[in-house]
Amino acid sequence: MNRIVVATDGSEHGHYAVEQALALAAPTGTQVTIVFVRHVTPPVLGSPFYQRTLSAQLRQAEEVGAGAEAQATAAGVEVEVEVLEGDPARRIVELARARDADLIVVGSRARSSIVGTLLGSVSREVLRDADRPVLVAARPAARRAAA
Repeated sequence: MNRIVVATDGSEHGHYAVEQALALAAPTGTQVTIVFVRHVTPPVLGSPFYQRTLSAQLRQAEEVGAGAEAQATAAGVEVEVEVLEGDPARRIVELARARDADLIVVGSRARSSIVGTLLGSVSREVLRDADRPVLVAARPAARRAAA
């Protein structure tokens, strides 16, 4: 493998996805691209609200990216961090194509199939739309809880 794209939103599930991607990358010298996709909030509620929301999202993206980058550096993995805007699943798949990634790693909230169907799922959409292998990383306890 030459490159892994791993998506994180800063949640426990996103952190686990990063851990799994780094565990795969470290022994083989694979490069990792960490991506945080922020949802675009239209400024319908007024400019001050929009500016506060945008600032908070960008702060979160910076913190998540810096934390993941520190993990990668500690693991000896060459890393780059991307912050994108838009539909998370679509942007993750686009980035994987653009970077010619060999693998996409995403976290899973391990929702039941009914809840996942009703609410939608970034991991499910990435699986559906990706043209390359996808690893959906779910903590063992989360997998048991969803069963």
